[in-house]
Amino acid sequence: MKNAQEVFEKHISAVYTLDPENVMKDYHEDAIFITPEKTYLGVSQIREFYEDLLSKMDGFKIETIKQETHNNIVYLVWQGKNEHLNVEFCTDTYYVVDGKIKCHTFAGIIN
Repeated sequence: MKNAQEVFEKHISAVYTLDPENVMKDYHEDAIFITPEKTYLGVSQIREFYEDLLSKMDGFKIETIKQETHNNIVYLVWQGKNEHLNVEFCTDTYYVVDGKIKCHTFAGIIN
């Protein structure tokens, strides 16, 4: 079974495929994804978030400011941009259970 760091690395690789179906493979069916705007319950709702985000991510370049893994938790602070998005500051926290994301939080300054 994959540890939290391995799940995180797979998740980031899936995001860069720009395919929401690849990204959804990283989440438990009953995962929760919390953002400042909305809480998404389960993969069908989480997919909505990624369908919108990934449609804007072609050519997106990310710069990691900080990334830590402790047991089942991965914490990430980052920034990035492309012609569609300018993420000045963002933070993600992933809670991994049995090789998949069970809970994910996301907040950032996005223009």
